[in-house]
Amino acid sequence: MRHRMRGFTLLEFAVTLVVAAAASALLLNRFDFYRDQAEMASARQMVGALRTALHARAAQLRVAGREDALRALAADNPMNWLVSKPANYLGEYYAPDPARIGRSGWVFDPRDKSLVYMLPNAESFSFGTARLLKFKVESIQSAGPRTLSLALNQVSG
Repeated sequence: MRHRMRGFTLLEFAVTLVVAAAASALLLNRFDFYRDQAEMASARQMVGALRTALHARAAQLRVAGREDALRALAADNPMNWLVSKPANYLGEYYAPDPARIGRSGWVFDPRDKSLVYMLPNAESFSFGTARLLKFKVESIQSAGPRTLSLALNQVSG
């Protein structure tokens, strides 16, 4: 008796394709999740670097007794405090519109003196629907003399 070599039946092939498609969908979903998390971690890291630069510059001005320059620092573009601007800094735009700019990254809005991070694929971010994260330097005046403090705070997004 001769044994005939058999391959997959059509049903076995269809089941294999369905399982492979389901596994691919799960992997792509996780890939998007981790890409979004990396994007947010990068933004948080930049905000941390800007906060450190702000505190260092404010301390220099406070030690030099330059309260006037300290007040002016609150209106300055935070990207000017860095030794080199990040690759995703897009420049200064009045009322930045992500659709018009066409790229994600950091922009400074001179109109309201805020630093804006435009998210890529904002509709895919599960933790918020905002397309813009907005940060602003705020001055805090305490009761005593020479107690002006500056902080880079998130104001929207």
